[in-house]
Amino acid sequence: MSVRISFSPRQPRSLAMLACGLFTLPALAADDQTLDTVVVTASSTEQTLRDAPASISVITSEEIAKRPVQELAELLGTVEGVTLTRNGNQVPGVQIRGLGQAYTLMLIDGKRVNSSNAVFRGNDYDTGWVPAAEIERIEVVRGPMSSLYGSDAIGGVVNIITRKIGKTWRGSVKADAVVQEDADAGNAFITSASVSGPLIADVLGLRLSGGYDKREADDSNINDPGINGTQSGFPKVENRQFSGALNWRPADGHEVGLSYDRNRRNHDGFILEREASSLSHSGRYGFGTSDITFNYDETRNQTGTVSGQKNPNKATSLSLDGKLVLPWEAANQLLTLGGELRREKLRDRANLAGLPGTAGYGANPEAEVAQYALFIEDEFTLRDDLKLTLGNRFDHHENFGGHNSPRAYVVYHATESVSFKAGWARAFRAPTLLQGSPNWGSVSCGSAVTGCYIIGSEDIKPETSTSKELGVQFDFGKVGGGVTLFHNKIKDMIDITSRTSNVALAPTYANFVGYLPDGRPIFAYQNIASVTTKGVETSFRAELSPQWAMRANYTYTDAKNTSGARDIPMIYRPRHSANLGADWKPDDNWSLNATARYSGSQYISVSSDGQNRVKKSAYGVVDLSAAYRINKMLTVRAGVLNLGDEGENRDVSTDFNEEGRRYFVSLAADF
Repeated sequence: MSVRISFSPRQPRSLAMLACGLFTLPALAADDQTLDTVVVTASSTEQTLRDAPASISVITSEEIAKRPVQELAELLGTVEGVTLTRNGNQVPGVQIRGLGQAYTLMLIDGKRVNSSNAVFRGNDYDTGWVPAAEIERIEVVRGPMSSLYGSDAIGGVVNIITRKIGKTWRGSVKADAVVQEDADAGNAFITSASVSGPLIADVLGLRLSGGYDKREADDSNINDPGINGTQSGFPKVENRQFSGALNWRPADGHEVGLSYDRNRRNHDGFILEREASSLSHSGRYGFGTSDITFNYDETRNQTGTVSGQKNPNKATSLSLDGKLVLPWEAANQLLTLGGELRREKLRDRANLAGLPGTAGYGANPEAEVAQYALFIEDEFTLRDDLKLTLGNRFDHHENFGGHNSPRAYVVYHATESVSFKAGWARAFRAPTLLQGSPNWGSVSCGSAVTGCYIIGSEDIKPETSTSKELGVQFDFGKVGGGVTLFHNKIKDMIDITSRTSNVALAPTYANFVGYLPDGRPIFAYQNIASVTTKGVETSFRAELSPQWAMRANYTYTDAKNTSGARDIPMIYRPRHSANLGADWKPDDNWSLNATARYSGSQYISVSSDGQNRVKKSAYGVVDLSAAYRINKMLTVRAGVLNLGDEGENRDVSTDFNEEGRRYFVSLAADF
């Protein structure tokens, strides 16, 4: 196997020189190293950050608690390698290493979350199904994980891990209020509560939790869309969440879990209701361990996807997945075998009806697809300081056949404090249920009456990707961090940007299909694009004293559409992004926090030929907060968000803004 990573001369040219410098750092080391944090998403078994065969970051519950969080995207955007894609005033989407939201797999406690079939125009729902106060940690894997998780994990994986049921009863209540300095902007309120504990000691445990949050709509005085075509103000966002879980231990080494989640999310009048349940079993045996889970997920779009119309739909997903982990100590190997069965179904009378005006229109408003997968992962301990992980996943899609997603990853501990990591992976991404269905169609081109019409296609091929990374991590106790270079290449990217409402011009487009009876042109999904992303991720942390700590990260991302004769920059992808944070804890009761987030200049509009471009200037946002622990149960926190009131003006319709200066107060009770 040959691995090569190429970068522009303007980027850092020598990772080795940096690594050599790490060996000469002063002796700030301590015996405890933060890289001993255990993670579960990067491989088939629990591993420390130091040993994990992937680039992975962890957002802890302590970090989440420092500010009011209505949408997790706000937090995820502070991780190196992660930027936020914007679509007007919708909730931002998560993109990893320059790859769009569709290439990031969202998990809750290891279970897949994806409502894209129900909201195909842009999914701004999947980062908010869980109240932030109920999250134990978030694991962000940067880089392809398709060898374990399948086609949605080309860019990476975000695994939201909720608080576990403990051996004693515990409970929590949290409420946040956010008040805008601009009286015309919408205020927000966030609250959540939970309780968990044993019903029968060491046998049966229960957890119940719920949350409610609401962000009022901006007044019409803010960015009136009728003035110079600017983007309008933020709409109303209202979310309700409830979840329950039971854990049963019928015998030593066996655990059965049952969970149920119910959510209702209202984004600017578009309402999604979601119900999800799972039944799982974990077994621990003398020869190894086993895990098997059955998941059911139903998402009901009560409004539909076209403004001004009400066309509800329902998307369901059934899956059965399991794995068997077999330690082979004599050969210094850890072997994992696993598989998945999944069926997705959509019922949509408005968009799964065929072509309007044709004889078969409306005859079959349903579509479904089945797929199965088998995967294997083998971790070789070549030496005490050297591990090699090899894996492959074979996915068989009902409509697109079989595909392999191999991966190879090396972890080398040069010293107790310095580790090198290198990985290579190939992956594929199957078209969604809608993109591959010729029976699916939707109005587009800005009008439901005089625009165009887009449809799925049986002729499109799955996307394929090749990814490489090379990095170094260091942990000297009080000082730590890392640098990683990455390169991704995607071929046969599925695309529908090529379309127009111009009847005369439409036949010149390669994906033009024909005309509806009323004369509107029809366009199908196609494989015309390829994308290359490359860059560098850096992170650094330091404990300056028992009272002071700081952390920082910087990401350089070069993301281009390379499908044509000339490369075209991708939109909503700042080339430079950085985050800086500082914590001060003067005594056991007080703590203060400051964060700064920098987003470099980025294109917010680029024509298909790359000639016409609109760029948004760089900006920075600073947040301040202070917390006081009243007693063992109560903590009050207050602060100011976007201290400098930056990025509030949206000059064109494709622009976006940060919310302006606002103040918050938070009260949390743990008992």
